[in-house]
Amino acid sequence: WGQSVSTTQYNQIRLWSEANFGEYLLINPANGAIYLWIPNYDSNGTLVINNRAVLLSPTSSGAYQTDADCPTVASLVTVSDASRFVIAFGANDIGSTQQDPMLVRWSDQESYTTWTPSITNQAGSYRLSSGSFIVAAQQTRQEILVWTDGALYSMQYLGPPYVCGFNILSDNISIISPNAVATANNITYWMGADKFFMYSGRVETLPCSVRQFIFQNLNKDQAYQVFAASNEQCSEVWWFYCSTGSTTVDSYVVYNYLDR
Repeated sequence: WGQSVSTTQYNQIRLWSEANFGEYLLINPANGAIYLWIPNYDSNGTLVINNRAVLLSPTSSGAYQTDADCPTVASLVTVSDASRFVIAFGANDIGSTQQDPMLVRWSDQESYTTWTPSITNQAGSYRLSSGSFIVAAQQTRQEILVWTDGALYSMQYLGPPYVCGFNILSDNISIISPNAVATANNITYWMGADKFFMYSGRVETLPCSVRQFIFQNLNKDQAYQVFAASNEQCSEVWWFYCSTGSTTVDSYVVYNYLDR
């Protein structure tokens, strides 16, 4: 205690999150600002891919101009399917430029420009309490699942005056990367730091006969490269990862959720 130690600092790769707002596309580089891409059509109504995404901010113009409280930084962004809120996870609070890695903020319903809460809109925010930072979010049929580095939350639309409700589903769990989660057959699966999990209304640990082999041969310095995908035709969820000594994805593990 009290003695200096030698430490190595690793910078995470620059992951992007994106979400559709109708034809528009909201884009967020992790721990960066939120951008909006609007499709461009020529005089014949043909889509022309020649325009760039533009920063959402009060200083922008036209369709990209927001109110004064639009988040300037976020860990990831999504749009709720049913209620059509733009949701920024790990965002800066109103009146601050400092990122709060546990703060969830959402815009007014059906609007990506209104972020200032008032009695005439449904914009708001909520700070999660279990964990140090938000890692991932996944939209399911009934809720949005939100992972911190130590817990799993359920985010649901309640309507005014509270708008959104948050319930902790499980703590003392982990998720290895923002893209290590996939939903198949209405069940959500993800890879943790040392085991696999599923959520079907309750959190369970997946049986894994190759668990020791996988986690002893996984390059955890490249953990944020882990990503999941579902192959519902074969009832499978796949995880792709970097093996020990590799800095690029070169390995995978497959789980069959019918055979378990």
